[in-house]
Amino acid sequence: MNMSSKYDIIVVGGGLVGLAFTLDMAVRNSGLKLLILEKKTIVELKKGSLDTRIYAISPTNISYLQGLGIHLDHTMVGVIDKMEVVGDCGGSIILDKKESYNQYLAQVVAYNYLQQMLINKIGRYDNIEIRYDNLIEISYLGNNKVKLQGEDNIYESTLVVGSDGSESFVRRSFGIQVNRYDYLQYGIVANFECERYHNNVAHQWFNNGRILAYLPLFGNFISIVYSCRQHHELMNLSSCDFEECIAKNGNYKLGKLSLIESPAAFSLSLCFVDKLWQPNMALIGDAAHTIHPLAGQGVNIGFEDARVLAQLLSKIKSHQLGDSATLSYYSANRIFKIKKMQYICHALHGLFGVENILVRDIRNHGLNLAGKSVLLKRFLIANAV
Repeated sequence: MNMSSKYDIIVVGGGLVGLAFTLDMAVRNSGLKLLILEKKTIVELKKGSLDTRIYAISPTNISYLQGLGIHLDHTMVGVIDKMEVVGDCGGSIILDKKESYNQYLAQVVAYNYLQQMLINKIGRYDNIEIRYDNLIEISYLGNNKVKLQGEDNIYESTLVVGSDGSESFVRRSFGIQVNRYDYLQYGIVANFECERYHNNVAHQWFNNGRILAYLPLFGNFISIVYSCRQHHELMNLSSCDFEECIAKNGNYKLGKLSLIESPAAFSLSLCFVDKLWQPNMALIGDAAHTIHPLAGQGVNIGFEDARVLAQLLSKIKSHQLGDSATLSYYSANRIFKIKKMQYICHALHGLFGVENILVRDIRNHGLNLAGKSVLLKRFLIANAV
């Protein structure tokens, strides 16, 4: 075992949110010694590869990334100019960029591409280090320091930022309890080449508790998220049958669909905590919250966590990074906004996830009413992508 390596901030988790936060801190304060601690080696992006993990990034967060020096190649990114939402009994609503104050509703980007962009930018900063190690224990050392014991090394830091996903080791180690609601659904994700061009339009269909979304990618490609209970049946379909199933459930809107790679599935749950901090520790991203994907807000909320925390920490001295007053203020600032978005998505899922004729009529009538209100549509645009 090597001697302890000492840092000002250790970010546990090298996903999009953890990388963005670390880069943000380096941009704001080049004097900090920063470490990203990740379990698995981050694989370099293969040319032409397209991850099944696709995110719709809001205009606010695209601007945030640009401020960090991340400028996405338009040939690798999809754009949502319009979103058409269709209910299961004649209800519908169209959200258009013309009704917002932005040039687009969202940009659609693959996880591995954005991760590689962040890694490349981070590589230009001498004060950021990336290490790959499996954490065994986190403990307080006293004197405002935390010790992280890994399989390969021991690390010390004034602040630990947990960005290590919904099963966060950091969160557990600091004793923060998480509340979970299991939707008893799976999200099936896959990418397709389409017979007809998507015209930068996203689609979402609600159908008796099932939710299917099409997200436009670059060129003639789309990504889909299908939230349903019968995921085993769908995952066991042949490629041809799966293509037909998704095309049929999307009313053949884009014609014949050709699957690019095998689909993937993940369970859907709502996770929330009552606080995002302990002395010398803060949570961001999925370590702090998960949300139903129907509004595409998961990574957007995470980027907001990163921005707010970095902004607060940039105003204090390095030896105060673990200060309880600052971290508790961060938590109070974020908790209300996080829970508001979680409540909106949870309520929408509850409304559209019920297989009941009376509820079905109400929700479809509500969609039609919402489609007639410019103010309500502007609110939905602000919270939809």
